[in-house]
Amino acid sequence: MKQLNLVVPGLLGPFANELPAYIKQQLNDPEFKVINKFLCRANVSTTEIATYYDTLALLINPENKFSICQLTSELDGIDTSNAFFYRADPVHFKAESDHAILLGPELVWPEMHEVDQLIISFNQHFADDNISLHATNERRWYLKTNKPLSLSYSALDYALGRDIKHFMPQGEDELWWRKIVNEAQMLFFQHEVNQLRENQGQLSINGLWLWDKSFNSMSCNTGPSEKLYSNDALAISLAKNREIKVCLLDKVEEINSDSVLVLDQLYETVCYGDMDAWLKDLRQFCVEYFPRVVHLLISKKVDVINIYPCNGQMFRINRFNLFMFWKQNKTLLNT
Repeated sequence: MKQLNLVVPGLLGPFANELPAYIKQQLNDPEFKVINKFLCRANVSTTEIATYYDTLALLINPENKFSICQLTSELDGIDTSNAFFYRADPVHFKAESDHAILLGPELVWPEMHEVDQLIISFNQHFADDNISLHATNERRWYLKTNKPLSLSYSALDYALGRDIKHFMPQGEDELWWRKIVNEAQMLFFQHEVNQLRENQGQLSINGLWLWDKSFNSMSCNTGPSEKLYSNDALAISLAKNREIKVCLLDKVEEINSDSVLVLDQLYETVCYGDMDAWLKDLRQFCVEYFPRVVHLLISKKVDVINIYPCNGQMFRINRFNLFMFWKQNKTLLNT
């Protein structure tokens, strides 16, 4: 049986219980007819995996024992063999009246020459603390320490758009890290890179988000994947670690069966809880991307499509499901 595992984080949004009437109404628009039909006629099951990162690990490399930092650092060519490393990504702490909101690297989007300048300043300032920053990718930075940190972390995606005080690392080294990140904020605030960014109307790079995530070995009942279609760094890292062939989405000519297809265009708006942006991106997804998936099933290039919205559900659909005319079509968030 030829199947395709389709990962679409944020497909069902985070808004099912609080959906405004104008959003509900628009989900009846013609652009959403096919996705509504697919989901309401699919066989729905629950899974123990309810996050984006865990879904990727389950489908691509269920036996993986490396952390996100270990996986992406190898992809980025960062040598982590001689010390301890953690993700410390460049972010913007947006000041509100009595708290600060986390805005992630995708909104900050530094250029590499800015990264180099900020990292040089950080490493000079903290040389006596035996820590340093390293990066070969603009949005993925790494903190090197000479000892393991006793901390628990909130994954970057989980903390986006939220009050940072509820999601900062916690543990024995908590106060130490808060001192480091506060000093880094002051250092970055005064840096000419951020002065120029602010003059140009860009978000300043005024913070670092320290985090990592480990995985437990899992059993996947959908069978082994032979190929990955994705631009996601973690997905690519998981695939390369298992020696699965990777194809970037902008270079895809044809999608094969027994593969994982990751379409994450909706994820950022879901993380930030932006309903209007989510609806706009969902409309684009249904017009530009989903028809290719539908064609795979109708043309018999795949027999089954398993759709993972990364919320603890899996929608399994085959060609027979599409002819269940007695099933009433519902809108996306009421399936």
